[in-house]
Amino acid sequence: MKIAHLTGLNLAGQTIRVSGPCRFAAFNQLNPMKSKLLRRCLFSLFMLGSYPGLSQTTQTATDQQQQFSPAQLQEDLQFMHQVLNEAHPGMYRYTSKDRFDQLFDSVAQTLNRPMNQQEFFVAATPLITALKDGHIKWMPRERKHGQYFYNLEQLFPLQLHFTGEQAHLVKNLAGTTTIPLASEIVSINGLSIPALVDKLLPTVFFADGNSQAVKWLSLDNFLPFYYGTYIGASPSYEIAFKAPGSQEVKTAQIPAITLETIQELEKEREKHKESVIRVAYKDHNTALLRIENFNIYKNEMDVEKVMKDIFWQMNAKNTQNLIIDLRGNEGGIDKWGALLYSHITDKKFRYYDSMLVPKKEKFTFEKNIIWLPGMYPIYRKLISRTKGSNYTFRFKKTLREQKPQKNPFKGDVYVLTDGYSFSVTSEFCAIAHHHKRATFIGRETGGGYYGNTSGFHVPVKLPNTHLEIAIPQWNYFMAVSGYPHKDRGILPDHPVEYTAEDLIQKRDVDLEFTMNLIKSKRASSAQAK
Repeated sequence: MKIAHLTGLNLAGQTIRVSGPCRFAAFNQLNPMKSKLLRRCLFSLFMLGSYPGLSQTTQTATDQQQQFSPAQLQEDLQFMHQVLNEAHPGMYRYTSKDRFDQLFDSVAQTLNRPMNQQEFFVAATPLITALKDGHIKWMPRERKHGQYFYNLEQLFPLQLHFTGEQAHLVKNLAGTTTIPLASEIVSINGLSIPALVDKLLPTVFFADGNSQAVKWLSLDNFLPFYYGTYIGASPSYEIAFKAPGSQEVKTAQIPAITLETIQELEKEREKHKESVIRVAYKDHNTALLRIENFNIYKNEMDVEKVMKDIFWQMNAKNTQNLIIDLRGNEGGIDKWGALLYSHITDKKFRYYDSMLVPKKEKFTFEKNIIWLPGMYPIYRKLISRTKGSNYTFRFKKTLREQKPQKNPFKGDVYVLTDGYSFSVTSEFCAIAHHHKRATFIGRETGGGYYGNTSGFHVPVKLPNTHLEIAIPQWNYFMAVSGYPHKDRGILPDHPVEYTAEDLIQKRDVDLEFTMNLIKSKRASSAQAK
């Protein structure tokens, strides 16, 4: 089982929840007694969403302003290096050891003066982004929110849509109407938009490899966090803008907003949640299957039955086209990704090719680990050596050959993706893409094509600043090959971009494009006859 990414950097609610791939092991290779023990071990292991480091607690202004000496900062930096070297099984997947050593030396040279926690967080962020691991967690140990950490009383008040070096206003979170919606924002407190992008985009570490769409989407959705953390805060913000259709640059002062304002907006969005898996029919032979996330447990929904019923219904209706909407789906339990693919193929398939884990020995930093389940030592004993000098955990059904469903869907499949199509979602997409079973529409996935580092996390507290780094333990390699972009996500066959006006009007441009594509294909087929 793989628990993957905790949305502490998802960014969508007040509470951090486990939402990345959850990977379950295969138990039938064990005798019944050991199998039962392993189940208990893994069940305990994979309930990481409840460990204390992932709950929000109150952080006082005093905590944030406490100054740490250069010696304390250097100690925390060296400790980070030690923890990553020991515990991250994919540390050098995208960035070489030499490059990491250079980065650690470079950051060390900047720690030559007293700093508060936020300043050290900013200084060390390049090390986190260099991992290019979207599942890594880097956050204050104590926090009021899963995403917004600093300057919580003076957060940036506008939601913008970035397109390259331009940004347009989508929503004013402060509730003022001084700046018309869809206006081009020229600068913020004197900082031009191109300069702002240059400063903030490299700080986004919620992405695998060099996946790009997820970074832009993160700026769109969480600019108040990035601005407050990496640029600063002020009681109000001077905005230079051009109104729609005008080249005249005007200025306006917009008051800052508080964390409470953002939390109220999040609550409003949560009220309108629909079923996590649902199907609708767009016409007599086109089905739209929407899957919000794969983080679904048995007590919430019988996913196997729901999927079986949905695909039975589609086949009964003689559905010819299936649109699978995975936009915003950040992952969950990995077997659901394999299950979904088994419903759209009539051939046996491999899902994961292999999985690597850290060393079998105990970590040297055990006293700084925030929480681990009591059964964790048993899991460690089940780690075994690979043919090389690496280690793996073999008890996983999804490492075996997978079988198709008895009556799989055989029509045309279209998959809608965006930057937040991550983790298990990207894994499903990689398999479907590799086997040429679907047409992809939208934007590049945030998860890597060839795999990711996820699974359960080991959360560790730095000794002085008490920042928390939570490290995923399982390095997955998908059973795919031949894709030329080794450091990217699944690139769509048909890229679709949104304008600020599209977002303001809540247009579903991806779905419109897909329906037109289906109609065009249908017309071509009719003409050929």
